[in-house]
Amino acid sequence: MKNWKIWSIKIYKAFKKFESGKHFSLLKFAAILMILMIALTIYSYKQEPIKIFKTEIKQSEIQEFYSPTELPLGMLAEKTRNKSRTQSTKMDSSSQRFLLIGDSMLETLGYRLNDYCRKNKHTMNSVIWYSSSTLWYGNCDTISYFIKKYNPTYVIIVVGANELFIRNIRSRDKLVKNIIRQLGDLKYIWVGPPNWKEDTGINDLILRNTGKGRYYPSKKLTYDRFKDGAHPTRKSGYMWMDSVAAFIMNKSMYPVLLKFPDTPAKKNPPTILLGPHPPIGL
Repeated sequence: MKNWKIWSIKIYKAFKKFESGKHFSLLKFAAILMILMIALTIYSYKQEPIKIFKTEIKQSEIQEFYSPTELPLGMLAEKTRNKSRTQSTKMDSSSQRFLLIGDSMLETLGYRLNDYCRKNKHTMNSVIWYSSSTLWYGNCDTISYFIKKYNPTYVIIVVGANELFIRNIRSRDKLVKNIIRQLGDLKYIWVGPPNWKEDTGINDLILRNTGKGRYYPSKKLTYDRFKDGAHPTRKSGYMWMDSVAAFIMNKSMYPVLLKFPDTPAKKNPPTILLGPHPPIGL
């Protein structure tokens, strides 16, 4: 008991000495520094940077340390590989009702998918929303609307080409999740954009949300393109769809029968075209 009192007195005297000396200024400085670090961390999670007199305040990368938007490739591959193994199903040879929906990149895909549908006794409907992105599809119920309209058994989404170079890729995560949420329990794959340059993370972001068995990485292919330098030519688009069909049948989480078509379909696929305007409020 006596020792405890002695040590209490010593600790009290030491603290008073510390408080009255220069060390107390250091303590204040440390507290200010800690508050500043907390503020920077909170700001790094903000979806859009703050601007003061048209000058953008740069966000730190602290958020990336705690919840990175990009996993190391080895970790990402192992995570999606395991997910695909546990959830993949057997080949479905029954007739499917395909809904092909997304941006303008799917136009040539639609013509070729129509050939596959004719060969394998499937049907399809196509919806092209020009200039669209996850920002548009993720902020409205367009996908839900066309699912109710056509009652598909399999959905192929083609969105992401208009987001290859956006700066704040993290802002798209909740939008991708909302798109997937609209699909419910339907079989689907997401066909990634046919990159013409390296993107800022849209491919990896979508892959993390879908899993490997439901995402086709189109950026790995080589394309002949139209004069705009972005859209694949019709011939190249057909080869692109051939690769996607092979993925669906042999490697996807929901494999269905898609034998290679020996002759083209006589009629173009039924297609709805939506103008290049964002949802109201965006």
